[in-house]
Amino acid sequence: GSYLSPYLAHGCISARQVYHASQTAVTSDGGGPHSQTARAAFKLFFELCWRDMFRFYCAHYGKAVFFRAGPARKVHLQWRRDASVEQAWRDGRTGEPLVDAIMTELRASGFVTNRARYIVAWYLVQKLKIDWRVGADWFEHVLVDHDVCSNYGEWASMANVANGDFPLGLKGHGPQGGTKAGMPWAAGVAFGRQS
Repeated sequence: GSYLSPYLAHGCISARQVYHASQTAVTSDGGGPHSQTARAAFKLFFELCWRDMFRFYCAHYGKAVFFRAGPARKVHLQWRRDASVEQAWRDGRTGEPLVDAIMTELRASGFVTNRARYIVAWYLVQKLKIDWRVGADWFEHVLVDHDVCSNYGEWASMANVANGDFPLGLKGHGPQGGTKAGMPWAAGVAFGRQS
């Protein structure tokens, strides 16, 4: 990861600054479009787009992003609450070594990688079946790079309540550079709609 997320979340740098700096690095590298620098710059660009997508998600759905059933209105999903299980997860005492290590690091540092966030979110929501908002609330409490839209959007995605019409769970398997999907501002591209 770039470890730029706290600076982006708190407005110390802008997404445009990060994007332009990454493009300058690609140009200076001289390694071409398949160089390690170019691949890293595209991954960073993809993450910036994902961040913006969650802003649009929150703007579009408003307060529904905080509801148990999410914007998808999946009221049939059964989440449970269990104070002792929830506290064990927060404290890194689940008995699952990887989850416990991640949660211990999160509590100590206020930061874990994106992949680590997915692991502990999956464990809480899919394995323990705890209300996804418990995890979103905890992340809001401890993350040094907390961003409301990204946090609640990611947790709702993990819980499969983010949106019934658009699959938000595609992170990491997104568009490739040089394609229409890799250039969302390209003329004539309408995502999520039939052409």
